[in-house]
Amino acid sequence: MAGPEGAYLVGAPETVADKVLRANEALGGISRITFQMSTASVEPPAMQRSIELLGGEVAPTVRERSFTK
Repeated sequence: MAGPEGAYLVGAPETVADKVLRANEALGGISRITFQMSTASVEPPAMQRSIELLGGEVAPTVRERSFTK
């Protein structure tokens, strides 16, 4: 389930953006997505980096690619 077609959004920013866009297409459009991140096994700096990547790389890529089609 965590593979390229799975439900988990895990991987490099480009991989996560691709999966969000595939979900958008498969569902006929999504207006919002919620990320649940487990803090139990992740150190705070790593969690902060993940949040920064979501906002700084994933979100802009999704916006750009979903509006240029």
